[in-house]
Amino acid sequence: MRWFDPPQSRPAPAFSLPRLEPRLAWRFLKGLSGLALILAMLAGGHWLLQLESQYLPVRVVSIEGEVRRMTLQQIQERVGMTLEAGILTQDLATIQAAIKELPWVDSAGVRRAWPDRLVIAVSEHKPLARWGEGGLVTAEGVVFRPERHEIPAGLPQLRGPDDQARQVVRRYLAWGQLLKVRGLAIQTLEDDPRGAWTLTTDGGFTLLLGRTEVETRLERFLRAYPEILAAGRPARVDMRYSNGLAVSWSGARLAARAVGGPAEGLGYPSGSEPAYLDPATTNRLFNQPGPPEGDSWPYRS
Repeated sequence: MRWFDPPQSRPAPAFSLPRLEPRLAWRFLKGLSGLALILAMLAGGHWLLQLESQYLPVRVVSIEGEVRRMTLQQIQERVGMTLEAGILTQDLATIQAAIKELPWVDSAGVRRAWPDRLVIAVSEHKPLARWGEGGLVTAEGVVFRPERHEIPAGLPQLRGPDDQARQVVRRYLAWGQLLKVRGLAIQTLEDDPRGAWTLTTDGGFTLLLGRTEVETRLERFLRAYPEILAAGRPARVDMRYSNGLAVSWSGARLAARAVGGPAEGLGYPSGSEPAYLDPATTNRLFNQPGPPEGDSWPYRS
């Protein structure tokens, strides 16, 4: 007889959760606690904001800085549009952005002052000149456009593309100093769409400098101006010649020109044949043939 051991019954495999190390378990519990806290804050966030607005409101808004062009009402309206919370949670960047949308504002800053005050520091643009149609420009070349009735009277007029404002302002300031030596001041200065420069002065005449060599042409005009003024009262001076100029006089359609024809070689306007200055003066001022540029004749009869 053969004996054999009966098969041993094998216990069913036990199912158990993985054991966490104490450090990992602690992190897990911290994560759950943080999530619970966030959910609680979200659930009660609206209530907390209402509570803060009720017990810690913004009661006073102070304005720092010299405000001349704007009104306090304009600033107050901007603050009122964005004031939505109490002193602790109010978004200051939103208020700052709203204030900077005002055309006259150069810079703005907002800070809290405990227990219930916001302090707004504002600086205004300082206009140097009018810019284009309905705009102003600063000495730094910043263009801004306030309401038309807010534009100060008596400012010079500058024109040009907005992205060239710095160059126009730079030349206005530099050329103004040069003309001041001759007792002149710039009333208007324009950089037109073709890149041609034209200015008018308080002396009552227009100066055309064209597109190229404008600095050299201005210097040549400044040297010639005493002789031009001695010959009469100019209405326009066209410097768009390689080494000469043409003048039209106030009260008469007369011009002095370089040998080689009128500016840009397109002929004189009807009824305005050129009359020369004294030959000695003409020879000194105009000693080169016609201009290099292809613009039209600078004035109309």
